[in-house]
Amino acid sequence: MAIFATYLATYGFLGFVSVNLATMDAVSPLRSLPSNMTDETRLLARLDGRMANTPLSGALASLGLESALPVRAFFSWQGKRNYEGRWWSSTVRSHVGFESLLERDFLLSADHDRDVVGVASQPFAFLWPRGTEGSRGHVPDFFVRLRDGTGRVVDVKPAGRVRSAERQFGLTREACAAAGWEYEVFTGLAEPRASNLRWLAGYRQDRFAPDGNAAAVLVDSFSPEASLTGGVRRAAKALGTDEGIVRVQVLHLLFTGVLAVDLDVALTQETPVSPGVAPKAGSAWDARSREAAS
Repeated sequence: MAIFATYLATYGFLGFVSVNLATMDAVSPLRSLPSNMTDETRLLARLDGRMANTPLSGALASLGLESALPVRAFFSWQGKRNYEGRWWSSTVRSHVGFESLLERDFLLSADHDRDVVGVASQPFAFLWPRGTEGSRGHVPDFFVRLRDGTGRVVDVKPAGRVRSAERQFGLTREACAAAGWEYEVFTGLAEPRASNLRWLAGYRQDRFAPDGNAAAVLVDSFSPEASLTGGVRRAAKALGTDEGIVRVQVLHLLFTGVLAVDLDVALTQETPVSPGVAPKAGSAWDARSREAAS
């Protein structure tokens, strides 16, 4: 009886059926959040083939949640207003799920962001302490690992619906601070940045990436700064390659940040382009550059 009482204190009931979260098969995401019958916030995450169940603490800062499987099932039904799908991330080299076009916009912006080195959707669940009014817990939309090793938790919500979720966001922000993570509420991208990134994202795939030698020529062709058209012509002449092929490679480098452009101004063929920074770790050009140097 004492063992059963301890179990209930930790996991509670899901409906009237208890669920052993410590041994649950990690292939099976939760369909609803269990009750937390303790007096502390707990975290559930599908990691390393099991369902991790741990109290909230600063030790979570180094937990590899960027590799977590979605802790909650994705639901769809006829007539659902949100558009869901999977975004191929050039950062993590795999697909990441999204449940709305606004979440997709976050993923494409994170894919472009050079500080982001890992991202996972529906990465974990916060279970609020027993007695928390109006909410059993919360599953944030994304967890992001940054280049400096820190973590960021992201909730995605249309600007017009942020106020209605302020309490949930407040609880989440406090929990993230206790775990040592940043917290962000993403409400969308402003124009023309949104349209620019959506266009450039179409060239993020590996097939558009130049090899290391060609990429160096492309970067040199925009140093000093040149218009998109002017730099493409200069690079095509130097490489002896068709301008159409060079142009898509340039657009790939613009998305990855190897070439720099002002995304807050509508892109045209006359947009000024200049050298950016070194390739994002794990990118197609990063791998090809390493091969060329070896």
